[in-house]
Formats: sequence, C-alpha cells, structure tokens
Amino acid sequence: MKKRSKLNILILLFLAISVFYPLIEMLIRVQWSDFGSLITSNAFKESFVNSLLVATIATSISILISYVLAYTLNRTNIKHRAILKVFLTLPMLIPSISHGLGLINLFGANGIISKWLGFNIIGMNGIIIGSILYSFPVAFLMLDDGFNYIDNNMYDSAKVLGLNKWQTFRQVTLCYLKKPIISAIFAVFTMIFTDYGVPLAVGGKFITLPVFLYKEVIGLLDFSKGTMIGLFLLIPAIISFLFDNFSKDFTNGEIKKKFIISSSKTKDIVLTMFVYLILMCIFIILGSFVYYAFVANTANNMSFSLQHFKYVFDNDVLENIYNSLLIAFMVSIFGTIIAYFTAYVTARIGGKSAKFIHILAISSLAIPGIVLGLSYTISFKNTFIYNTYTILILVNIVHFMASPYLMAYNALQKVNKNYEIVAKTCNINMFRAIKDIIIPCTKITIREMFAYFFVNSMVTISAVTFLFNTSTMPLSLLINNYEGNMMLGEAAIISLIILLFNVIVKGIVYLINRKEHKRSKINGAYI
Repeated sequence: MKKRSKLNILILLFLAISVFYPLIEMLIRVQWSDFGSLITSNAFKESFVNSLLVATIATSISILISYVLAYTLNRTNIKHRAILKVFLTLPMLIPSISHGLGLINLFGANGIISKWLGFNIIGMNGIIIGSILYSFPVAFLMLDDGFNYIDNNMYDSAKVLGLNKWQTFRQVTLCYLKKPIISAIFAVFTMIFTDYGVPLAVGGKFITLPVFLYKEVIGLLDFSKGTMIGLFLLIPAIISFLFDNFSKDFTNGEIKKKFIISSSKTKDIVLTMFVYLILMCIFIILGSFVYYAFVANTANNMSFSLQHFKYVFDNDVLENIYNSLLIAFMVSIFGTIIAYFTAYVTARIGGKSAKFIHILAISSLAIPGIVLGLSYTISFKNTFIYNTYTILILVNIVHFMASPYLMAYNALQKVNKNYEIVAKTCNINMFRAIKDIIIPCTKITIREMFAYFFVNSMVTISAVTFLFNTSTMPLSLLINNYEGNMMLGEAAIISLIILLFNVIVKGIVYLINRKEHKRSKINGAYI
C-alpha cells in the first residue's frame, strides 16, 4: 500500500506542477483592468467573429466528409479498406501549417493551379479548406470507431418492424453514433478554432483569434493581453471536455456481430469515387511539396533543381532534425511511462484519489496548445528549464497526454482484475507484477501510445512556439520561418522530412502490432 500511495502522490505532484501551476500563474499575472478595452477593440471582435465563422463552416463540412468516409469503409463493399484508412489519415502526419503551405503551392499567387485559373485562395476560403484537410482525419477515426460498436442485431429488429431506411438510420445508426458524432463536432471545432498554423499560412488579412494572440505575444510581447485572448480559446475546449465526461453513451463497449453489407453497385461506385476523390485531394497537397522541392523557381524557371535541398542542408537543418527527433523520442518514452502508470493507478488500483487523478489526467484535452505554451512561458521564463529541451519535452507530454492515457486506461480495464491478487499471494511486488504480467498484456496499446506521442511531437507548432531558442528549435517551426519568407521550396522539404519520419515510426508500430495480432490468433488468444 505504501508504494501505491507514493505512486499516487508522485502522479498528483506531476500533474499539479505541469498542468495547473502554469495556468494559475498565467491568470495571476493578467492585468484585468485591460480586459474591457480588449474585448471592445475592433481587432479582437473581428478576429473572434472570423474564428467562429471559419470554425463553424469548416467543422460542418469536415464532419459530413468524415461521416461519408466512415460509412463507406464500414457499410459498402469497397476494397482495400485497411490501406485506404491509412491513406486517409496521412494529413495527421504533417503540421497544420503544412496544409496551408500546400494550398499556397497550389492556389497561391504563383500556385501550380492558380496560374492556369487566374485566382488565389488567400483569405477565408483558404483557411476553411486548409482546416478541413487538417481536421477531417480526426473526425473520421472517431466515427469509424463508432461504427464498430453499433449493435447490428438492431438492424434485424428494424427490418422485422418494417422500418424504412430513413427510420432505421434515425432509430438505430444515429442512436448509436450520436455521442461519437457530437464528440467529433466538438473535437474538430476546437481544433480549428484554436489552430493558428493554417490561418498563419493562408489567412492573409483575414485574422483569426489564435493569429491575433500569436502577433500580440510574438510581435508586441504583450503576455497579459495574450493570456486574456487565450481564455477565449479555452471556451470550446472546456465545453468539449465537459460533454465527453458527463454525456451518456448508448454503447456498452463491446464489438457486436459483423454487419452484413447489402449489395448495391450504384451506391458502392458513387461512395468509392468519393473516397478516391478525397484521397486525390490529399495526394495533390503532398505532391505539391515534391514539386516545389525539386523545381528551381515556380514563377519563371520550372527546371529540375536541387538548390532548395542545398540551401536547407547548408543551413544546419540536421541540427533541427536532431532537436525534433530528440524531443519526439523523449516525449514518447517518458510520456508513455507517465501516461501508463497514471492509467494503472486509476484503472487498477482505484481508491479515493483515483477519480480525481483521472479528471486531472484528461484535463489537458481542454487546454489548446498555444495557451499551454503561453502559460509555460509566463510561469517558467526565469527558471533553469526555460529555453531548454526539458521544457519542450515537458510541454509536449502535458499537451498530448490525455489521449494515450485514455488508450492505456481502456486497455488496463480489460485485463483480468485477479492478476494483482495472485501476484500478492505469491509475494510478487507491484512493479514486478506490472513488468511481468500487466505490460505483456497491453504491449500493443503501449506501442500505439508511443507512436501517438512521437507523431504529435513532430508536427506540433502551437505548444512550442514561445519556448525554443536557436539551439533547441524543432523542425516544424522552420516551416513557419520559410513560409513567411516565401521560401516555399524549402518549407516543402521540411514538411516532407517530417512526413517521412512519422510514416517510418507509424509503419514500424503497425507492422509489429500486425505480427502480434497474427501470433495471438495462432495461439488462440488475443493479448
């Protein structure tokens, strides 16, 4: 019991210092006397309305696209589902600002397509399209997972009762997907509302609230005003957080019998074409990076050239690659350990503090990266960890901890509850039981946690924007610098490098887990 109590205390201390201390310190230092002048200023009101407008439109379209994609992969006879699902999530493997960069490459003033059509996409339209590309994979994964938990016996009941397709959709499909859809809406809206990567790249004079915050802090060093703006960015995230934790779910967490897909060639052809249309959009964006990376000058010299690569590698990009890989691996290792042991406390040990720790652990879902980064800047500015790898690793662990924690929490709840009792009977201590029994039962989940931390640490720009110096600068922030100087070829190369490393890590984890699944089937049990 003493070891368990110490573990609880250590986790509580970590969460208190890394999550709540920075937020409280940030709020204490706000000059609230300026609050009235801020919210009545034209710049604030315009940026707030702009953010609401683009987030509402982009979320609506993103959810619609995601539902159709999830429906197609689960309710039609489309082939190669597994590989299509992988391709549809590729936009998650590059920073949000890269999506804006891709649109500039295609539809900017000298874009590949805009030169033919005579228009560019800078402004509100560019932000909406970029935000959809950036956010729809998240909603797609949530809805795709939701289809797995529909009780397919209910479709048989609906047929017996004589319900038509629309009635069956409302009474069965929508009933079970209600929470995943609403959760996806909140998640996507929050992502778009708090993102400054896409608006910074393609927004032009159309300023959104995160860009307004970024310019106030980076350009004017007004941390007090930046904090007050950050409070408004917290609103949709907090609403989403509260909904996910207090709303009811119609599913019972069990995967039901396999859905029998009816044959409909017309439906299959139309929806398959839609999936490949979305994939074409994704690969056109990625293809634009390749084009810009290998073309000398898209404005007047479209010959093959390696000059962009020469410039990037002559300017110590290897140091930035090292920084990003170091941060990503450290975040993945320590983040996985912290998230896993936190989940072990809440899922396996329980007790009075377990529910409190659970709420603290998932609370980072309600803190946008740019707000978290600002709070760390204000709280740790004069400490020994500021402008070091340590603070960059710490902020990323906190920023991305909630989702891996929930992965571990769900996996640990499914492990036989009697293992610890047997271990105690055999005088095996808790940590040895975890190492020899619990971890082997959840190693697939642990690998997924590692990959999640790695990928997100490689692509993030919001949480680390205010916390780096020239010697610790992550690779993703170079995209911002190059794009701001209209060095699109160089920015494209950085995007491709990030994509490459993320694909490698995700691919390795996928292959290992696939091999594990096959071995489990042969042995007649799933680990």
